[in-house]
Parts: sequence; C-alpha cells; structure tokens
Amino acid sequence: MRLPLLTLSLLLAAPAGATATDLRSVAGMQFHNRVLLVFAPSLKDPRLATQSAVMAKAALEASNRDLVFVQVAEGRVLGAHDKADSLQRRYHITAPIYRAFLIGKDGKVASEANGPVDATTLMRKIDAMPMRQEELRRAHAGQRKTDR
Repeated sequence: MRLPLLTLSLLLAAPAGATATDLRSVAGMQFHNRVLLVFAPSLKDPRLATQSAVMAKAALEASNRDLVFVQVAEGRVLGAHDKADSLQRRYHITAPIYRAFLIGKDGKVASEANGPVDATTLMRKIDAMPMRQEELRRAHAGQRKTDR
C-alpha cells in the first residue's frame, strides 16, 4: 500500500509527543481553555468515577467556561495528548495518589484538591478568576451593543 506524498509528509512532520503548541496538550490549552487535571491511582478509582459523573452533569456549565477535563491514571492520559509521566513530573505527582488541579487559562494552578470537586465549587472558583470576570464583562458589553 502506497501513501500519497502529502499524507506521508504530514505523518513525518507530526510531533512524537505533545508540545506547548499542540492545542490538545495541557500546556497548549493555555489562553484557550481552563483545565481540571485529575490524577488517580486507577481508572477504576471511585473518586475518579465521582469526578467524571460531576463533569458529565455539569457539561454545559463547563463548556460555557471553556473547561476541559483531563484524567491521568495507569500511565494513560484521557482528554489531552500529553504523556502521563510528563504531566506527573510537571505537577510533582510522585506516587499513585488522587489529586485534582484546576488550571486557569493563564496556565497557573488556581486550586488543588485531594478528592473530587463538586460542580458548584468548581464553577464558583472559575467565575472568581480574573480572566473569567473579563470574559463576562466583554460578553455583557457585547450583548448591550446588539440590543441597541
């Protein structure tokens, strides 16, 4: 089977791992998305299941706040293109523990938790962030302009 030259060149040009320019990596999401990054000992961890259920129920609210849910467990990353060991090093996870990080659009950790974070707490923390406040001000200003 022969691959077309364009397809082959795109495959060769693709990065081997996630980079800061990969919008699907945690670093690449900076300025585009907020991230709820959760580390768990296992994909079957009940705390991870609880957090997944919270995120599923709050999907519309999360989407309105540009929130992406990224899970790291058992050497796998769900929700981003990063490698698990890279994220573990970056966030100083040295043992298989449960840890949740809310990362703002500025790339900084806004809060940390040792267990699942309920939707109300999560959305309140996001709504208190300076970038979110600015987004709300711009949206409100935009609505007034169209109402005139």
